[in-house]
Amino acid sequence: MFGVFFAVLAAATLWKLYQLSRAPKNLPLRWLTLSLLCAAVQYFASIADAAEFVDEVVVAGTAKIITNVMVMGMTYSLLVFYVVSVEDGPAGRRRARWEGVGLLGSIGVLMAAAISAPHHSVLDDTYAHANMRIPQVFLFYFCVGVYLTYALVMTCRWTYRYARQSSSSDAVGLWMATAGLLGMTACCAVRAVFVVIRFRGGEVPELLTFASALLMFLSTPLFVLGFTWPGLRARFVTWRAWRHHRRVHRQLEPLWQLLSTAFPNTVLLDAGWGYRTFDAHRRYARRVVECRDGLVRISAQLPIDRTAETTSEGLPARDIAIRIRHAAEAVRRGEESPLHGKPLLLPHARDRESDVQQLVALSQALRGVPGHPYCAEAGMGRVTGG
Repeated sequence: MFGVFFAVLAAATLWKLYQLSRAPKNLPLRWLTLSLLCAAVQYFASIADAAEFVDEVVVAGTAKIITNVMVMGMTYSLLVFYVVSVEDGPAGRRRARWEGVGLLGSIGVLMAAAISAPHHSVLDDTYAHANMRIPQVFLFYFCVGVYLTYALVMTCRWTYRYARQSSSSDAVGLWMATAGLLGMTACCAVRAVFVVIRFRGGEVPELLTFASALLMFLSTPLFVLGFTWPGLRARFVTWRAWRHHRRVHRQLEPLWQLLSTAFPNTVLLDAGWGYRTFDAHRRYARRVVECRDGLVRISAQLPIDRTAETTSEGLPARDIAIRIRHAAEAVRRGEESPLHGKPLLLPHARDRESDVQQLVALSQALRGVPGHPYCAEAGMGRVTGG
């Protein structure tokens, strides 16, 4: 689970970095990206192998310092993200600077406590086994806990406010982020209380220590998922549209091949290799337009009374497909009719999607017509396009 979450966090961070490269002057996006970047570095530094490597390269305890500083940087960046979003202008920048002073002061206290502690008691021991009776150890953990509690309370309050004001679809991620921040706030506050209890000589049950660690373990992914939810949702919607357009593009192949062979001039000019290969949305729109143009052209080859019958009484798609096939064969033989018909299917289509579904139904009906001309019969070649 840890590996999956780290992969998601890294992907979200890279995506925000990409968005920031497209809009480098977007101040809220800059701070949100920095918050995710700090979270990614913190999680990487907390991996046992990575922490051991960092400690060997630099000095023992460096990974622990990095982890705590990155957590504080994550919460500070998120706090400033809200500050610059709500208080844009000189007031927001002034508030961000004061918050930065608080962060730097907390980091200074943290570093001083870690360096001055006897026998590396801060850097060598974990939270569960640290001797909180040593003032430097107590100051280290208490400073981290108090700062994180303050920053998380402020960000949780703003996230909750935005979640209440957002619509149902947009609020899902904000509510998840609120729940994650609330859990992280509770964990940091409880651990700060535990530090005070242990400093005064009291004992904290291991079960409570484990419960607080579990709460942080569950809350952090929920917080990250909440803030990346809009992007994930947008990517999912884009993927669904891409998959739908590819499917419709394939389903329209029989109708498109029949009409484009009868009327090659309805095929739009090719826009290049990349256009054909990668842009499924444009290929979909192009094929729909070409099929509609072909139907308008071929409707002129149908007798007027039959055309009216197909549009007003709604013949089955198979019967319409048979008539279109016969009309296309007549066009290929050069037997163009002087009559002018009406566009097929348009009276039944209330919107573009309904129109496309009628085209798909007609195209699929062509598959069941014996000897349908889009197959390699009667010397028909494949037209490039669509």
